[in-house]
Amino acid sequence: MVNTLIKIKDPKNIGIVAVFSALAFVATRFIQIPILQTGGYLNFGEAIIYISAILFGSTVGGLVGAIGPALADITSPYAAFAPFTLIIKGIEGFIVGKISSKDDNKLKRILGVLTGGSIMVVGYYLVEISIFLIPPAIALVEVPFNIIQFIVGGIIAIILTDRLKKSIDRIMYR
Repeated sequence: MVNTLIKIKDPKNIGIVAVFSALAFVATRFIQIPILQTGGYLNFGEAIIYISAILFGSTVGGLVGAIGPALADITSPYAAFAPFTLIIKGIEGFIVGKISSKDDNKLKRILGVLTGGSIMVVGYYLVEISIFLIPPAIALVEVPFNIIQFIVGGIIAIILTDRLKKSIDRIMYR
């Protein structure tokens, strides 16, 4: 079983965080579906955050969630969201890992994704209305798209983690 008690100072684990953060950056920044109603976009970064959290636990999930998407924001027209993305997506990845990385229980994975994804949806909604002063009714337009984003990311992650877990165990934890 993949070691969920990762010591982040181990060079192998620093590499895991770096690789998954880079993947989350690419999936967030370059694989986008524009949302015409809001000027925002759907992305596939959630899938990478969830995969890293499920496979390697809350610390890795939190770091990957914070680093990759925040870097994507910094390098995009949405740079003002970067500090909030760092916090929201970091918490999202941490929670998904905390709930779903302990065993191979699919229901826990689903619960982890639903909880982490809900935190992301609520977090961005609150930031939009309280920090960016977007009227609540307008900010609400983005909520269904954020829900779709985390559900699609969760489906991808749950399907892929089953397949990846055995390979990673063979490669890393002989």
